[in-house]
Amino acid sequence: MPQSNHTAAQSVTFEMNRVFDAPPERVWQAWSDADQIARWWGPKGCTLDLRRFEFHPGGFFHYAMKFAGAPAMWGRFNYREIVKRERIVWLNSFANEHCGIARAPFSEECPLEIENVVTFSDVDGKTLVALRAKPFGAIEQEQRYFDNLRPSLEQGYGGTLDQLADFLRG
Repeated sequence: MPQSNHTAAQSVTFEMNRVFDAPPERVWQAWSDADQIARWWGPKGCTLDLRRFEFHPGGFFHYAMKFAGAPAMWGRFNYREIVKRERIVWLNSFANEHCGIARAPFSEECPLEIENVVTFSDVDGKTLVALRAKPFGAIEQEQRYFDNLRPSLEQGYGGTLDQLADFLRG
């Protein structure tokens, strides 16, 4: 039987909101400046080797996440939409060292690309960051895999946003 050709629109969207004790302009800088994002992006325990940062639609953020005693995990953002201090939309994927899309090192069923939308809102001088993530162009088995990833996504994105909070405090 042929594989289904359903789109990711039928998949569950992962959502996470976080309020940061910093004004929107400061939080925006942390996301839009290469030196700053390199200091906080990624889960706890990793260091980031930033290879490319082109913060404009069509540009790439290409990096290697390094954990002690483990091989580097390459990733990339392909920026699709940027509205200053309001919204960033990008396709996130695992990558190879040349910025090409690669399969996740832990599963052949993980979607190749995840569409992320982050919005920034002023809440009495603090900043609400709302993140939404869903598979992009996924086939049915990739959608099912993503739909069961919630604990891992909460840990990964949660740890990354914890690092952002620490960076903003620092």
